Amino acid sequence: MTGDLDLSQPPEWQYRPGQSGREGRRYPLALIYAHAAAQTPDAVALADGETVLTVGELENGARRLGTEIAGLGVAPGGRIMVLSEKRAVVPVVAGAIWKAGGVYVPVDAESPPERLAGIVGQLAPAAIVGSARALELLARERIAEGIPTLSFERVLELTRAAEEAPAFAAFSLPGEDATAYIIFTSGSSGAPKGVMISHRALLDYFYNHNQVLRFRAGSRVFSLAPFHFDVSIEDTILPLSLGAFVYQFRGLPVGPLMRAVLQRQRITHLIAVSSLLALLSGDGAQVDGAAFPDLEMVMTGAEVCDPRLIDLWVTRLPSARVINAYGPTEATIVCLTYTIAQPEPERTSPYPIGHPLPGVSILLLDGQDRPITAPGEPGELLVGGTQVMTGYLNRPEDTARVCPVIDGVRYYRTGDICRFDERGRVEFMERADDMVKIGGRRIHLGEIRHLALALPGVLRAAVGLVKAGERQLIGLTVVCQHEDAEPAVTADAVRTHLARHLPAYMMPAVLGVVCETPLTASGKTDERALIARLAEAAKSGGPGDYHLTSDVFTPLTEAVR
Repeated sequence: MTGDLDLSQPPEWQYRPGQSGREGRRYPLALIYAHAAAQTPDAVALADGETVLTVGELENGARRLGTEIAGLGVAPGGRIMVLSEKRAVVPVVAGAIWKAGGVYVPVDAESPPERLAGIVGQLAPAAIVGSARALELLARERIAEGIPTLSFERVLELTRAAEEAPAFAAFSLPGEDATAYIIFTSGSSGAPKGVMISHRALLDYFYNHNQVLRFRAGSRVFSLAPFHFDVSIEDTILPLSLGAFVYQFRGLPVGPLMRAVLQRQRITHLIAVSSLLALLSGDGAQVDGAAFPDLEMVMTGAEVCDPRLIDLWVTRLPSARVINAYGPTEATIVCLTYTIAQPEPERTSPYPIGHPLPGVSILLLDGQDRPITAPGEPGELLVGGTQVMTGYLNRPEDTARVCPVIDGVRYYRTGDICRFDERGRVEFMERADDMVKIGGRRIHLGEIRHLALALPGVLRAAVGLVKAGERQLIGLTVVCQHEDAEPAVTADAVRTHLARHLPAYMMPAVLGVVCETPLTASGKTDERALIARLAEAAKSGGPGDYHLTSDVFTPLTEAVR
């Protein structure tokens, strides 16, 4: 299967208690599953409730598919768009793309056609991989005419084929400065931005973060992250590279169902954003060592987590490590972590995001870009080192603006306002711009504002977070042209327009339509007043659409969106 290739050494990122420095082999991404397949080819690697793949099938499927991708005429460096779904074949696709020397670009298959068309225009993909259903939609919308395609059904067929897989020598090895993957994130300009991460950044991340995660061949990982979200590399591809088992959860995010899978699959490592961790927690009584005897680690992040929720897991599972993690997509998934050793029932603020991973540098800069070292003083967090992105796809000016070189180290300006506490730990405070995270997904509110303003008849738009009960929701108020105090643009028209461009998780749950424009003392649109008025409507009436005036709101819909 591997010819004369020596695959006996474990990857350098395998965790070994007490190790000092890197040991083992730095396998390239083209060999991401090869060591595990050489050691335990018949061990189960992946399951998604429908498909089960062994470690050998994972590697051999990637080899066969890599050959097929090359046969389509995809040259090394070609970008391959993957219409991602939560399916066991997607890691096969990622491995095959790297074997062919290509760039892995997972995109949400459920994105609206116009958003997919925009991404295709930016990306110019050499090939597209997705389910037969998703590929048929592209063809029907005439989004990617002339671009070669491969279906997930074909991938599964290749993965389970009986014939000998091609030798590794048939594949291409790009340099570590080449782009390994691109993740599209919400952008303030009204279009998603492609974040380019190099092979070096990803391989260094594997080592840096696995000193905290501690994945090994016997680990059993519960994967919740969708594949177009970079955490999927953390909770799926990294453990698979070490011969661990990964369960791809595809069911409804319902607490009892997820807890049953954790127990049945004897999960050792759980990574969940705070909203999913809250669902898993139920009323708290279901979380204990008897229910989850195999659980060794619980990690949350990607959004601020209530300290009471973290304390619940720390208290009820004293044998498990509970970790708070932080990392923007531009700095390769995760770059700071904090392990909570003891519950702090008196804590009212979020737990720290902690300290940088090995190999990661950080700076806190004040408003004049001067370094901050004193505790309690707020400043913008900069993350530096080899995990920093290559740049934004086709946006050199944006890249230069957010990636300064300081004292010979290349940094990424996160836009997050943080501070050091008395023990030198980093604490997240707030955003410096209008980016928010809901359900772990990064959303630039400016993208929603930009799209709303593009609708004829909309004069102004204000976007912000509003509360309905305990839920944080996206709220949008549009100021419209009007006749006799009746808006010329309806809420339905606004929603129809937005739905052509935005995925469902970015759609405003609360929408206000207003005719008059409140102004600040300087004569500018008072966006805070518009959002405050919408928040008052949501507080009383919940999610839905409202016609707002200066002192009253009229519900237009009562449906929870």
